[in-house]
Formats: sequence, structure tokens, C-alpha cells
Amino acid sequence: MAIGGSILILCNFRSIRPRYLIDQEATLSWLAEAHARAESCKDDSSGKLQPEGASSDRIARLVKRYGCSSEQIAVRGTEICDFTHTNWDKMELFHFRDGPSGPNMSQRSAQFSEISKRICGQFFTPEITAPDHIVHVTCSGYISPSSAQEIVSKNNWHQKTVVTHAYHMGCYASLPAVRMAEGFLAKARLGPGSRRSDFRADIFHTEVCSIHVQLQDHSPEQLVVQSLFADGFIVYSAVHQEELGRVNGAGLLVEALQEEIVPGTETSITWDCSEWGMRMGLSSIVPEAISANLAAYMQRLCRRCNVSFEEICAKAVFAVHPGGPKIIDRIQALLGLRDEQLKASRHILKTCGNMSSATLPHVWQNICADSSVSDGTLVVSLAFGPGLCISGATMRKIVNS
Repeated sequence: MAIGGSILILCNFRSIRPRYLIDQEATLSWLAEAHARAESCKDDSSGKLQPEGASSDRIARLVKRYGCSSEQIAVRGTEICDFTHTNWDKMELFHFRDGPSGPNMSQRSAQFSEISKRICGQFFTPEITAPDHIVHVTCSGYISPSSAQEIVSKNNWHQKTVVTHAYHMGCYASLPAVRMAEGFLAKARLGPGSRRSDFRADIFHTEVCSIHVQLQDHSPEQLVVQSLFADGFIVYSAVHQEELGRVNGAGLLVEALQEEIVPGTETSITWDCSEWGMRMGLSSIVPEAISANLAAYMQRLCRRCNVSFEEICAKAVFAVHPGGPKIIDRIQALLGLRDEQLKASRHILKTCGNMSSATLPHVWQNICADSSVSDGTLVVSLAFGPGLCISGATMRKIVNS
């Protein structure tokens, strides 16, 4: 699916860092001990480590082998205090008193609800101008009414603001959310009745990935996932290009959107609801599947924005969702990109980890704030998710002087 000739500017990015920012080495140590305790709980419901240390040593080796190292990720953020200490009797979620699987879906959802509502209240205070539309994006928790709906009611915006939910798409969801916002803006400007160019849609991400850690599963796949994902919160506005004056600082003019599903890759990335929380499946074939299909995809994206493949690869800044270090490295090698073209993508992975749908908007925010990326610079956005879906966009950085 492709869209060209966009009218949309993404601007006014605001992010909130999670309450707890934890060094990756400390996180890996915590995971090794927590997995060992979960293993011991399979035979002993006390949650205390058994005298024999064979399983502990084995799990520590697995975490070291498969976990994302501190060279790749320095810090990850979480809203869950449990990850900051190893006093297991005082854990809120991961105490193992109910067995090795930890909290059930209901308990994890309750945590998501509290966090999502609190973050939403921090972003959407009564003093700000009410948006015409809020697109709420998440794959890590669903409550009804949602935090976005509740804040509209609380702020007395019920006759001003419409809420749309963009849920369960995973890491690439920011681009479908942009596509939704573009449709809302087009309808407001071209539809019957009042024709408005001052319409504003706010896209709001709440990803609380850390509540879904499943410590009873020591598979390499899960150790990668649990050492990669983090919590992330960001909101940004989509406005019509005629409203450049409303852009605070720099923004991104969306020129084209392109989204495709790669046939035969349906099971390569999965995100399923289970009794013990959301469970991610991440196959080792994902980098190869992306490599095999990306060049042809990029050619089609280039045709949408009337820029040659060669020019894009030579001049554009790339905002790549860092699903993992291998993804960025593969894309760089495949397209022949220089390190500086991927600087923002690697910076966000290093300082934040993978925040699911909130990650790519953090990369956009970084590019907008980077004075070395000049006005008019072409920005190529790429993200990947279940399907296997390749979603992308071409944008131009604009600076409101």
C-alpha cells in the first residue's frame, strides 16, 4: 500500500523518560538471577534459590551469550521498580510467590493501566490547546475506556477531541498511525462542511514492554527479547503543511508512505496474548528476510517520492527502527550507507533500547533536534513488524526559523 503527495508535517515532539533508567550490565545480571529463581520455582514455590548452583550457572551463561550486550545498549528505561533491586521479598510483580510464570495477564494489565493513565495525564494537561484528534498507539496493554478517552473526558474536551486506537501492530505502528492522521487531516480540509487547515492530530505512544518479561522461559529467543525491549512514551503533532507557523523548531514533512507484507514470513515476528502476558516470537530469519526484500522495496518507495535510489542512499538520513543491532547493520551494508546516516537510529538503540512503536518517533525527535541535520534534508524512515511487514516513509526536515 502506498501514499504519495502528503500534506502532513510531524512536529512538536515531546517524550517522557521512564522513571527508572538502568545500566544494561545491571539488567543482564538481574535477568540471570531472576531466570534462575524462576527455574528453581518449578520445583519449589518459595521463590528461593536452591542450594545447587548448576542451573544458575547455566542460565548466567545463556544470558551472557544471547542477551544484548552493553556495547549495543547502554541503558534501558522501565516503569517497574522490580528491575532496580534483587530484594525478592519486596517485588511488586516478579516475586514468584504464585509460581515460576510470575504475574498473570490481569496483574500485568493493571500495571499498564496505572502507568498509561499517569503518562497520559502528564502529556495532556488541561492547559494545552485540545487536539482535534488523538491517535493512541500501543501494543503492550489495552484497557477500555483507554487512557486517551479518559483524559478527553477529564479535560472536558469531549466536544472537541476524537480518539482513535492504533493497537497491537508492534514496532512499525508509528507509520500506520501517521497514515491515519493524514486521512483525518485530509478529511478536515477537503470534506463537506467546514474546511479547515488548522486541524491537529496528536499521536500518542505508551509502550510498557517491561511488564511482559516471562522469566520461566530461558530460550535464546526470549533472552534476546528481554534484554532488548524497554518502556517508551512520546507524543507529537500532525498538522497540515500550510500550518508551518505552528511548528515549534523543526519538523518532518511527510512526502510518501509505503507499506508491504513479505509473503511466506507470517511466523517470523509474532506478538500474542497469553495467560502470562504478551509473548513475542522473534525468528532468527528476520534479518535475512529483510535483506532479501529491502532493495526492491526501496526502489518502489523511491518512485513514490520521485527521488532516485542512488540519491537517497547517498544523501538521506535514515531513521531505522532498531529492532536489534543486526537490523541496522544489515541495512547499512545492503544500502551502502555511511555511519553518520544512521547516527540517530544507533543513538536511540544505545540510550533507550527497543521501545516498540515509540522507538521510531524517538529517532524522529532526535533528528529534528540535531542541528547538524540541515533544513531540507531527506529523511528515510523504515520499520518492521508482524506480517512480516515492511513500513517506510520519505520525509524532509523543515526548520521554522
